[in-house]
Amino acid sequence: MGEILVNNLHDITNFTFAMVKWYDYCEKDSEESEIYGCHRLKMLKDYDIVPLDSIEQAIHIIPRFHKENQFLVNRNIF
Repeated sequence: MGEILVNNLHDITNFTFAMVKWYDYCEKDSEESEIYGCHRLKMLKDYDIVPLDSIEQAIHIIPRFHKENQFLVNRNIF
């Protein structure tokens, strides 16, 4: 999370932002698309800076340590 201050002649504007790492659903292969009711994800190489107010919900991502670039979304925690 970060903050930018913009100062012009009349006022100071404050922008609060977050850096977001993107994930996508894994392609369907020999494994199920869900494990324990949690969707399988893969991490993308993309990052974005977004306004903090535009984030609707936090999610809990669990790494699958025995698999390369595979994660689960824990939908049961929130």
